[in-house]
Amino acid sequence: MAVTEEIMIASKPTTGLDAIGIVSRNIERSVSFYGILGMKFIAVGGEEHWEGMTPSGVRFMLDAVELVKRLDPGWVAPTGVGIILCFKQESATEVDALFARVTEAGFDGLREPWDAFWGQRYASVRDPDGNQIDLFASL
Repeated sequence: MAVTEEIMIASKPTTGLDAIGIVSRNIERSVSFYGILGMKFIAVGGEEHWEGMTPSGVRFMLDAVELVKRLDPGWVAPTGVGIILCFKQESATEVDALFARVTEAGFDGLREPWDAFWGQRYASVRDPDGNQIDLFASL
């Protein structure tokens, strides 16, 4: 391991946001959707829990509804969107291309790419469980 890697590892905080978990009605479809966005997943401890990692190091987890209900028998699926996940892209062209790949794969597009007043190319789609996913890049 290079010295700079050792310094980076040693300086990483031990607390903070480590993972984002999504409860999924159809894990296979969710893995496909997030795969289009660049995520790679592996099943951990069975087919009901899948994990991946973002390029920035945040773990991304997909849990089957059945698993969540076993862990929390009182769990009820939420209604509406409370959190929006935003996936940064390298360029405005990539936002357009990614939006097209997602919608051509049969997933819902919410808002086609547009040039936002705050200086970003922006688009919105829905994952298989109805969560809003935004795609953006600086203009």
